[in-house]
Amino acid sequence: MALLRQVASFGAVGICATLVHVALAWTLIERVMLDGLLANACGAAAAFSVSYLGNARITFRSGRGLSGRPVRYLAVTLVSLALSSAILSLVEHAGLPTYAYAVIVVLTVPPTTFLLAKFWAFRRPRQQA
Repeated sequence: MALLRQVASFGAVGICATLVHVALAWTLIERVMLDGLLANACGAAAAFSVSYLGNARITFRSGRGLSGRPVRYLAVTLVSLALSSAILSLVEHAGLPTYAYAVIVVLTVPPTTFLLAKFWAFRRPRQQA
């Protein structure tokens, strides 16, 4: 049951982070007239913060001792970006339709990200005997 709670929480945190990313980038582009790439980078940074804190506190309930984990979670995020980029490249090279990219990414990237976060980025340290 704990795993199901973590998976559901991970999905909810991901949705929230995505909404923060898009809303902030859109606001900066449309209201502040900021350059699109810079606005997107600001949105991505805000989304990373939401994702990291949400997953640390809610999904994996890391509690105290978060030092080093933001760097690990950033590495997980970069692996996810690299994976989705590689999938896009393979889909384009194979001449597949764009929806194939979306389906493959949805089926592979979130589960991979979840597993890396659970078993590496937010892994609880072993208790000393």
